[in-house]
Order: sequence, then C-alpha cells, then structure tokens
Amino acid sequence: MEENIITQTQIAFHNLNGLINGIAMDGRITKSEFDAIKGWCQTHHGLCDQEPFNSFYHEIHDKIRPGVLGSEEIFELKSILDSYAPKFEEKDKSKAALHYLQGICFGIMADGDINKYELLMLKNWLDEHDQLKTTYPFDEIAEEVKKAIEAGKLDQESYLSLQRYFREFLKID
Repeated sequence: MEENIITQTQIAFHNLNGLINGIAMDGRITKSEFDAIKGWCQTHHGLCDQEPFNSFYHEIHDKIRPGVLGSEEIFELKSILDSYAPKFEEKDKSKAALHYLQGICFGIMADGDINKYELLMLKNWLDEHDQLKTTYPFDEIAEEVKKAIEAGKLDQESYLSLQRYFREFLKID
C-alpha cells in the first residue's frame, strides 16, 4: 500500500511541475491558469498524510493562498519544486517525463489557448527528451507539434488537432 502512495505522490509532483512550467511558457498567467493550480491542490489534498508530500503540498498551497500569481510567485513555485525534486524522483525516468509532459499539456491548455510561442517551448522540451520519441503519446504529440510549427501558423485545424491530442493524453472530455 505504501508503494502505491509513493507512486501517487510522485505522479502528483511531476504533474504539478509540468503544469507550472506549462503555465509559465507564454509568460503570462491568467485566472484560469491560477485556477488550474488551485484545482491541483484540491485534487491532491488527500495525499497529505505522507511525508514529504505533506510539507511540499503546504508550501505550494501557502504560496497560492493569497490569490496572486505573477512571475515572482511562479519563480517561487519553481524553487519549491526544485528543492523537493530529489524526494520525488522516480526510478523510471520515462514515466516521470510523461507525467511531467501531462502537466505541461494541461498548463498550456489551462487558459483555453495554445499559441505559437507555447508550441516552440513545448517543441524544445520534446527535443530535449527525444529518448521518449517511440513512446505513446509522446510520439503523436511531438508529430502534431512539429506539423503545427512547420505550417508557420497555428490554423484552426492544427489547433483543434493539438487540442484533441492534449485532451486525450490528459483524459479530459
């Protein structure tokens, strides 16, 4: 049972790490993106009976409690994530990267928009993690991002296609 909790806390950690980095990709933070982080806190509060998750969770929660989320707070959240990263390290680096990618996709979609700059930042991350290129859904997301960037613009068809892949990956209806 304890190993299951450890796995859940690791997944939650990597998802939040990706979420915050996905939100920060376009350099602006909207109310819906702030709400996505609050939603993460509400969803994962039940894991707080375990350390180090309890301490980590409360540091994150305390940082967003005032209701303000700007670039300074994002920087502080990233510092908290960096300090706890060794405690949530997964043996399977591929799984950790996929959980992080889920968070990035959720963060990018949190404001209801996918813009070209976010796609370029996502492509950079995908390129840095090309060891996952044969792993589903990494391979399909990477291909869709590549197509959208090569088109030179994010037209409605590309946008809807990316949105479909992100939603499928995130299991959002």
